[in-house]
Amino acid sequence: MVDGKHLSATEALASVTKALDVLVLAYDRGEIGVTETARELGISRSTAHRILVTLQRTGFLRHDPGQHGYSAGPQLVRMGLAAIAQLDVRRQARRPLEELSEKLQETVCLYSLDAAVVRLLDGVECRHVLRVSVPLGQELPAHVTAAGKALLALRDPADVRAELPAALPATAAGSITEWPLLELELEEVRARGWAADLEESAHDLHGVGVAIRNRIGEPLAAISVYAPAVRLREQDMPACRGPAGDRHRDRQGRVTAGAEVPGLKAPT
Repeated sequence: MVDGKHLSATEALASVTKALDVLVLAYDRGEIGVTETARELGISRSTAHRILVTLQRTGFLRHDPGQHGYSAGPQLVRMGLAAIAQLDVRRQARRPLEELSEKLQETVCLYSLDAAVVRLLDGVECRHVLRVSVPLGQELPAHVTAAGKALLALRDPADVRAELPAALPATAAGSITEWPLLELELEEVRARGWAADLEESAHDLHGVGVAIRNRIGEPLAAISVYAPAVRLREQDMPACRGPAGDRHRDRQGRVTAGAEVPGLKAPT
């Protein structure tokens, strides 16, 4: 609805497109005003002003007192930094993923946490005929995956409650759907430093996940090893001492291949 009028689907799409054009223009110019925006995009001054004010209210642009035009706002900056961080951790983690997959002869994946879901950033498939695939960009409920639980365990429990839905969704028969059980599980993950997926994300699939941290201990992403349950049994996932994610950074803060992922051993 704009100015009390309901927009058609076509009009709504056109409005979104114009707003995105304004964001691109702000990125290119650094700072933009009403007149410049109207001229560059071929729209009226009133439309340009309305879009700029809307983007300011939602945090995508900012307009400080004494500032002539509008510049990138906190939301836009946050999204940009998050994108850069994901690209950087993916680049740095690629070789460790390959080395770990070769060592264990299983599929190894890199996940990021986005509110209530984890997103598959990268992965290396093993050479077994029966193996776990790597659908890049796939999103899953964080609480049903090893990577998701490894990352959720590093967050404040109150924030986890706020981010995840009240009714926890299930993707397999083993998915945790009750909050008391999930909270207990995350406490165990915090204590041992790694998380397990025991047919919680998919039938007949097991996984182990550890968080990757930066130099000051902040979580960046998580690495998971996934395999058919017949090859990765629960008894092969013993607890380890200390935060396993710390092993994935060297002294320079670069991501490194974990020499030993907790509970997993290279085939002999």
